[in-house]
Amino acid sequence: MFPKTMLENLRNATSEQHKALEKDNLANKIMDHSISLEEYKRLLFQNYAAYAACEKEVKKFLPEQASNKYLKLKKDLEVLRVNVTETPLKFQCENKAEAIGAAYVLEGSAMGGMIIGKEVSFCDSLKTLPEQQFFNANRTNIKEWNNYLKFLRNREFSGKEIESAVKKAKETFDLFEKAFKLEHVNY
Repeated sequence: MFPKTMLENLRNATSEQHKALEKDNLANKIMDHSISLEEYKRLLFQNYAAYAACEKEVKKFLPEQASNKYLKLKKDLEVLRVNVTETPLKFQCENKAEAIGAAYVLEGSAMGGMIIGKEVSFCDSLKTLPEQQFFNANRTNIKEWNNYLKFLRNREFSGKEIESAVKKAKETFDLFEKAFKLEHVNY
């Protein structure tokens, strides 16, 4: 029923959601250099809402894998004077397998963030921003993804663990979809 590895299962089960999510969010406006400063603030806030909700849950079960992308987003938002006191989204992991599924989505974003980060300085509306913490082209950002892959490759998973992780990865993509529909940013 399941392909050989946890990674293969996560990748196969979420590929359509991943493509749909990439297609329909404000990051595309960074890629074509048409994003306004207000849209950029909203994109940062949307990402902050999702990462803040997820990363805290992942950290409960995978402290060695937990990243702090939400803190990078918070710093970028604070520079832009956007209030980020609390995320409007709720998310919960019940066990380590679910945290592994959520972490797949969170850590997998490093490559996309790096690619998007290369384009920020080419956006006329963003040229005056200081170096961004979240969307930047710094290759060290993929270190967490590589650590996650190493973690997955160095252990065996039961069918039940794989099933639980896949289900939570899909729920994590759903959470990001909700986040990318958030309109309100507090100033």
